[in-house]
Amino acid sequence: MHPFLIYLIQVNIALAMFYLLYALLLKGDTFLRLRRFFFILAIIFSLFYPLFSVPALGEVLNFRSTTPGDVERTVFIEDLDMTIGPDDAASDASSFLFPREQILTGLFVVVTSFFVLRFFWQLFSIVRIRLHSKVTEISGITVCQLPEDMTPFSFFKWIFIHTEKHAETETRQILLHEQTHVRQWHSLDIILVEILILFSWWNPFVWLMKREMAMNLEYLADNGVLREGIDSREYQFHLLRLTYHETAVQIVNNFNVSQLKQRIMMMNKTKSTTPVLAKYLLILPLALMLITANSAYAARKEAKSGQTAGAVRSVLLNENVSSPVLYDRETENMQDPPPVKKEDAMQEIFVVVENMPEFPGGNEAMMQFLADNIQYPEVAKENGIQGRVICQFVVLKDGTVSDVKIIRGVDPSIDAEAVRVLKMMPDWKPGTQRGQAVNVRFTLPVAFSLNKNESKIIIDELKTNEGSMSVQAQVQQNFLFPGGSKEFMRFISERIKYPVEAQEKGVQGVVNASFRVNSAGDITGVEVTGNSDEMATLNNEVLRVIGEMPQWEKDESLLVSGRVTDSGSQPLQGASVIVRGTNIGTITDANGHFQLKVPAARNTLSISFVGYKTEEMLLSNLKSSSGEIVTNLPVVFRLQGDDTSKSYTGPVSENAVVVVGYGVKKRPGIKDPR
Repeated sequence: MHPFLIYLIQVNIALAMFYLLYALLLKGDTFLRLRRFFFILAIIFSLFYPLFSVPALGEVLNFRSTTPGDVERTVFIEDLDMTIGPDDAASDASSFLFPREQILTGLFVVVTSFFVLRFFWQLFSIVRIRLHSKVTEISGITVCQLPEDMTPFSFFKWIFIHTEKHAETETRQILLHEQTHVRQWHSLDIILVEILILFSWWNPFVWLMKREMAMNLEYLADNGVLREGIDSREYQFHLLRLTYHETAVQIVNNFNVSQLKQRIMMMNKTKSTTPVLAKYLLILPLALMLITANSAYAARKEAKSGQTAGAVRSVLLNENVSSPVLYDRETENMQDPPPVKKEDAMQEIFVVVENMPEFPGGNEAMMQFLADNIQYPEVAKENGIQGRVICQFVVLKDGTVSDVKIIRGVDPSIDAEAVRVLKMMPDWKPGTQRGQAVNVRFTLPVAFSLNKNESKIIIDELKTNEGSMSVQAQVQQNFLFPGGSKEFMRFISERIKYPVEAQEKGVQGVVNASFRVNSAGDITGVEVTGNSDEMATLNNEVLRVIGEMPQWEKDESLLVSGRVTDSGSQPLQGASVIVRGTNIGTITDANGHFQLKVPAARNTLSISFVGYKTEEMLLSNLKSSSGEIVTNLPVVFRLQGDDTSKSYTGPVSENAVVVVGYGVKKRPGIKDPR
């Protein structure tokens, strides 16, 4: 969710709670000035508390009990690995933008724009009335005479009144009332709550607070009139005579408002006693509770971004796609989380963006730079070593080149030379996504070739003419777990257990599971393999969880898979596959395979690779496949804790589910619940 939307939700939760406190405990007293400051402070606090957090308070809501049953397991869930059977396509599928979010965002923008225009129109109306009013003085008070009959009102230092419709006594009472508004700057309160309405129009508590604030300002103005010695009964009859007058605009202090009964009751009400003031102290624990909740949220957010060592989170590596993060339980005594890929320590790295990074001067200038700087290593030249090196690097937001590495090498000397030259590259024009500079991973093949006739180096990617690529792809109906990826993750985390028997015996390792989803959405072909016979208990646990899965549902999207090769049928790793006109895309793996989830068949795929002509394919022209969707689900069971001599340190695949047990000593009477 966008940070601004999260901020708005936090603000409106606080406003709702402050209003409920007022309605339940504070509404009945007569501390009108204190009530005014309560409303103002409630709004200001609500607007600013989400911006601050106190780490110590955050821990209050983040504690966990550590009874044996609670620390039995911790589950890390990464992205779902899905392929189209019977092909062996790798699973680099990327999620697509769900239109519901766009609809809700559009609705919010439209309605907010309406309220913004309404607000400025009301301001303009006041200025227009002011320009058409005649300025005079009555009893030493500057007033603007309204050109037509409407309710008297004030706006900051302007007092508007239609003097011809009021007797001298009534005019004096009106001026005393409006002078109170002007002297106490009540228009600031009105403007403050109106600005709040612009972005919180969807919160009914804000509208209720606006009404109560306006009423309280009228109470204060009425009180100001009575303090000048005006008879309360005479004043109340005067208010009754103004009941049916037209109101000018909504953002002013009107002399007459519709809640006349409440105003008269407040004028006749017995003053509240001093001990009642103690109720306002309840503001402090409410404010503390909101700050604590916000601090806890901030702590969880830091944990998800890897900034808090005590929190457990999953590692999702879908390149540029932000996948949902799920963690089964936070643990305070976890010694070592699953291996974290290097990308996780950096800011988000994209692979496919709207505007890819650009070398100064373009592609030809980059090729020339490589040709001018790469030196063929003497060792490789003497031994006749040649070949293509697949390099990878990241172009950061500021255009600098970082994280240069070899994806597929030829020889240590050649690999080192390619890395050396890439690190020498000048700053690029950074890639952008939605108008913002972002970090982008770039894949570049560099071919080292020896010319037998002339002892010089030829780098075949430096040629001006673009090479051709071959793309083979198919499309089929996609299936999703009911409720989507988040529900799938929740389903796994809630059901999978680290068997007590396996913990007692110190059994740990990887269980590689796979299952198929047929055209009806049924789960078939479940296969589970462990590394040894002692893994049988863990294998059975994974089988049990998969066997409990419900039928999968058809998704509105399609699943496209394929392979990209060069003219010699060699796979092209790192080719960009994008749905044209969107930011939906992925890259090919080491075997040239790709898999992508697309919204509809009317889209066009664009496949590009450095040094090759870009290919475009209409999805409607692709071959339709009715094969089953194969989903791989590797599960890592790992023991940790003081009772564990050694934790599993083997490889953990990118899409693995990690189940952490803390080791248990067998006690009498404790049995595996299954």
